[in-house]
Amino acid sequence: MAAVLFLLMGFVWLYTRRISRISPVSAIRGTWKEAQKSKKAAFLIQKEGLPFWLALRQLSSGKRRYIGACLVALLLAFFASLTGRVDAWLGPNGEGLMDAFNPADLHIAVQPMGETGMEEIEQTIASYTAITDSYMLGMPSVSINGVDVTANVITDAERFHLLSGQTCRQVNEVTLTEFVAADLGVSVGDTVTITGGLDSREYVVSGIYQCANDMGANIGMNRAGYDLIGEESPTMWCTHYFLEDPSLQPTIMQALQDTYGGDVYLHENSWPGLAGILTAMQLLMIFLYAMVTLFVLIVTLLTTEKLLRAEKKDLCIYRALGFSTVQLRRSFALRFGMIALLGSFLGTIFSAFLTDPLVAVLMRLEGISNFSSRPGIFTILLPGAVVVIWFLLFAYLAAGRIRRTPLTSLMEE
Repeated sequence: MAAVLFLLMGFVWLYTRRISRISPVSAIRGTWKEAQKSKKAAFLIQKEGLPFWLALRQLSSGKRRYIGACLVALLLAFFASLTGRVDAWLGPNGEGLMDAFNPADLHIAVQPMGETGMEEIEQTIASYTAITDSYMLGMPSVSINGVDVTANVITDAERFHLLSGQTCRQVNEVTLTEFVAADLGVSVGDTVTITGGLDSREYVVSGIYQCANDMGANIGMNRAGYDLIGEESPTMWCTHYFLEDPSLQPTIMQALQDTYGGDVYLHENSWPGLAGILTAMQLLMIFLYAMVTLFVLIVTLLTTEKLLRAEKKDLCIYRALGFSTVQLRRSFALRFGMIALLGSFLGTIFSAFLTDPLVAVLMRLEGISNFSSRPGIFTILLPGAVVVIWFLLFAYLAAGRIRRTPLTSLMEE
């Protein structure tokens, strides 16, 4: 609240600085306004597309009056575009978030907790759809340079979500998250000491990979590399399957749960709370566009009131020359459309360059180091288009008072 208060005071202070340049005599005579008028000659109006040229002429002659609307359009388009890019990264089913937390992709993961064998489980899955591929992942605890972390031990190291370097193909290689590497002060090519339940050995950091589990406090190892320092247990491995028809995943998960119950641990590329996150994101998008609509309405009404009062004489002249009210309203709305188009274009450009680095700073607090939005063309253009359309519509509606401006006011002028 204090920051907003000081910002408001600062803007008012800057905007009213011209008061010091007005002398008492010029204020009494009313001549101080003449110094504020533009000295540039207006361009010629073309016959074709007359409302557009009228709008452009009025816009160029009084562009300072539209700066506020342009800035509002820029900010609204920027924040709407930023939120849209985060939503695009998240994905319709939360794929982006889950890819950041899982060290490798999967459709269904099954971990036996009792007497059930994996052959029986695979037969149940195959009765619904074919299994196209699989790998095993274990998550034992180890220490690296004396710091306790979780080791993602995988049977196929090529599946790690690698960010830089190479995956841990050799028995003496290990991959680290960006956060573990930063905490230890190591990089690709350096040597670290990893201690397991049986032994302690030196490993070469072959690459940096992404996994936000435990706030990024985890490492990646291949099975042979872990066997040098740790001991495998029957319940350590969780088998990850890829399905020929991924759409049957919920049905298969339910069938496995009904058949084996607590004898197996099941999970998918999702969280129990992921649905709540997706719902919250949808509500945020709805709220954001509602606020965009409200802000555009308020700015348009405030600016329109000032403009119509300042251009009362011009409007009367145009009506006396034969321009219809509809033509003047269209021309008036086009001014706001053009200024909103400029602001939205700039806001979209700023969002394209600033969203990823700004959001990545926040994501790093949660252990996510590879934020990259990569939105589609619809996601990129939608925020700016909405801002322009609302400015056009509200400006046209607000200009309805033009028809209530009597021509007799021109005689009074």
